[in-house]
Amino acid sequence: MLTLSIHSRKYLSGKSCCFSIKAHINYPYLVLWLAAFEYVFSFWGVSKVNTRNYRQTPTIACKITGGAPSAISVIEISGRGAAGWIERNWSPANGPKELKIDSIRYGSLGIDSEVGESVIVCRTSQDCFELHCHGGRLAAQTILLLMEKSGITIATQEAWCHENHDDSWISQATLALIDAKTLRTTRILLDQQKGASVRALNQIESAIFHGDMPLAEQLVDDLRVWNELGLHLTEPYEILLCGPPNVGKSSLLNRLLGYQRAIVHEQAGTTRDLLSEESSIDGWPVRIKDSAGLRTATDAIEQAGVERAILASRSADLQLILVDPAQGWTIEHQQLLDLNPKKSLIVETKSDLPIQKHIRYSELVDTQFQTHRVSAISGEGIQELLEIISSRLVPRVPQAGQAVLINPIQQQALEDRFCDRTTSR
Repeated sequence: MLTLSIHSRKYLSGKSCCFSIKAHINYPYLVLWLAAFEYVFSFWGVSKVNTRNYRQTPTIACKITGGAPSAISVIEISGRGAAGWIERNWSPANGPKELKIDSIRYGSLGIDSEVGESVIVCRTSQDCFELHCHGGRLAAQTILLLMEKSGITIATQEAWCHENHDDSWISQATLALIDAKTLRTTRILLDQQKGASVRALNQIESAIFHGDMPLAEQLVDDLRVWNELGLHLTEPYEILLCGPPNVGKSSLLNRLLGYQRAIVHEQAGTTRDLLSEESSIDGWPVRIKDSAGLRTATDAIEQAGVERAILASRSADLQLILVDPAQGWTIEHQQLLDLNPKKSLIVETKSDLPIQKHIRYSELVDTQFQTHRVSAISGEGIQELLEIISSRLVPRVPQAGQAVLINPIQQQALEDRFCDRTTSR
């Protein structure tokens, strides 16, 4: 049985025609039949004849879950040899060995006596199976390696996404979804994988086609609002903890992470390089960096750390300028504020200690900056600080189903595809 999926070229509105034909074709005549189909349908604007479901396709395997350690990893195996490989190497815990389509069975995988791995097998189609194994890297890597030794082609996740999705934007969303780090970003990416951004582009295309330029421009602007968020659905926001020495940067880093990541010592210059760790705040992925204290360095190593702190300040998505009330606002604080004023948050530390001196707001260039008091020791103000950070990084949260362009390629495509057309009419 040969299944042909016929996809026509997209119309100006972005819509396309798709239908399937099933026919019994003997293998010797397969090439002739495919050539005939492509010739006939070319007059109708057909752009692709997809024969992926044919039983003579090569056997391919791919790990379709992310690279981070997790409870479960999933490997897909498909093609003409998939069923035979499962038959030879998988044994059910109980019941018959036959695997029906859409059935989910528990058993063990044993290959050449090298692997004895408990797996759940799901048969998703006639020649496609999912293997759910332990989530550690070693389990999936070992299974894939032994599959490769059996002659199975191991595909990259990018190639797998391209093969399974005709639309490149859906493919990109699927690839990003594999690397999603939090539930909140996963939901947004899942909306894109289900076609939210593609539908938004089609709406803009339709508005242009019908000459409704104000609507098209409004729809483009509505998409641009989410550009920064889209870039951080898989790439964490950069948060920099900065300030002079001994203002509590390392202590705050440890408190935000919930464990001892940085060495804390009263001696100035203890942190000499950027220390970074990934986490999440309110469901948004973040990379928090502890930097060397800004001051006149006493040696070349500390000076290099100070220079790196300055560079990190310029590029941070949000920098927390930490101020010790006993020291007050200094030249170093002002230098950091001037480097990145729009993405700065002033944090007054050590609120558990008796206040000797408040920050002198009159010394700030812009009096709109307010401070937030915290104690890394007692935890006072930490929860409120996390809420402020979340609102600064993501001022608006998209509703379910909102279209978001998830990478620079998509965002540039929006500008290239529509903006010249909206301004030229």
